Amino acid sequence: MTSNTPCATPKVTLLNWTPMPLETVYSVWESSKTEDPLRMPQQIKDEVSTEEIEKLFRAVILQRIPIGEHLHFIFMLENVSVSWREQAARHRIGTKFSPERVGADIVMDEIPNLADSSWWSQSMRIQDMGKFASNNAYRMPDSILEHPERDRLEMLFMNQMDDIQETYNELVKSGIPMEDARELIPLGAQHRISWDLNIGSLQHIIGKRGCWILQLGIWGPVIKGMVAELTKKVHPIFSELVTPPCLKGDDFTGCIYQEEVRRRYTGDDKLPPCPLHLNHHQVSEEHKGALPIVLDQIEVPMKEEMIKRAGDYKEFWGRDPYSGKRIAR
Repeated sequence: MTSNTPCATPKVTLLNWTPMPLETVYSVWESSKTEDPLRMPQQIKDEVSTEEIEKLFRAVILQRIPIGEHLHFIFMLENVSVSWREQAARHRIGTKFSPERVGADIVMDEIPNLADSSWWSQSMRIQDMGKFASNNAYRMPDSILEHPERDRLEMLFMNQMDDIQETYNELVKSGIPMEDARELIPLGAQHRISWDLNIGSLQHIIGKRGCWILQLGIWGPVIKGMVAELTKKVHPIFSELVTPPCLKGDDFTGCIYQEEVRRRYTGDDKLPPCPLHLNHHQVSEEHKGALPIVLDQIEVPMKEEMIKRAGDYKEFWGRDPYSGKRIAR
């Protein structure tokens, strides 16, 4: 039996990036708008005020003008599950989700000019997985950790991981190649993967995967880690990248996951509805802008859980979780 040690939290490290990204954007933008001699990024840094450089960066990058595709960032992600990798791999060029989709597992997102987004992963074909359960190298779902019967379900889950590890080792001991024995390894097993992104694809992924409806439990640590690394190592302006897909700037443009939201209002999906959707799509005009103050006057499935999660999203988005307005930090 493995020890009841918490599973490792995903860790993100920014390995490398385009030097002087804000000044590079300024240089490229300026060169496209004038016949003046080209100014290199270092010249921009020396000759242009910080306020003006940041203002142009916000106007160009945060409005998704394709200059952002010149900027690249290489992240190393550790302790991420195979199930996370499967979701990440759906963010590919030339695909998009169907408006008729009814399940999250068939979503495929359209990202323009993503040819330079790439991954390099540890391979379980040659990586010995014989101690993955003993080392707690797997993801325990949040729904188990938050369940009223957590102790029983957690033990059930961990026992299954132990059984898989034991069978894996028995197969390898019997001469089965690791590349065949790995077929036993569960989706929750954790590993290491590098991810090279340009800023356009980074914005898209952070926006989509930062949505209330999607699995923030599996994506939250990755997104938070990426933004924290960018903010600390490159520039504080990158904290502004986290914007839900239903917002453009501070304006609500409409929910793109209507079927998932409908299931939450009907109780078919045992998760709370999105407070942004509630405020903009569900409440009467007299209540718009008054949430969460008037929540006691409104019937909402899993209301208490929604209020609790809204506090977490307020911190994550840097926005009011009901109106979507950015909060000064």
